[in-house]
Amino acid sequence: MNLKTLIDETANRADETLDGCTNPSEARSILLELLATEHPELQQTDLRKIVDQVTAILTNEGFFESGPGGGWEGGGDDDESDGLGGDE
Repeated sequence: MNLKTLIDETANRADETLDGCTNPSEARSILLELLATEHPELQQTDLRKIVDQVTAILTNEGFFESGPGGGWEGGGDDDESDGLGGDE
C-alpha cells in the first residue's frame, strides 16, 4: 500500500482514533500501535514515517490546541482555567 494513502487515511480519521488525545507524543503512541495492528506487513521505519507525517498534519491543523470538544478558537470559560485564581 502507498504510504501517502495511509497518511491521508490516518489523518482523516484522527477525530475518532485520537478522541481525547491532548498531545502529539500521546498521539504518536496510539497511532503506532493502531497502524502496527492494522498493517502488520509494514516495517517500523514505514510506520514511523506515517506517524511523523500524520502528527505533523494534525499539529499544523491545530488538532492538539483545540482541547477536548474543541475544534474552534473561541474563548469559552477561561476564567476557571486560567490559573490566576480570582474569586472576585
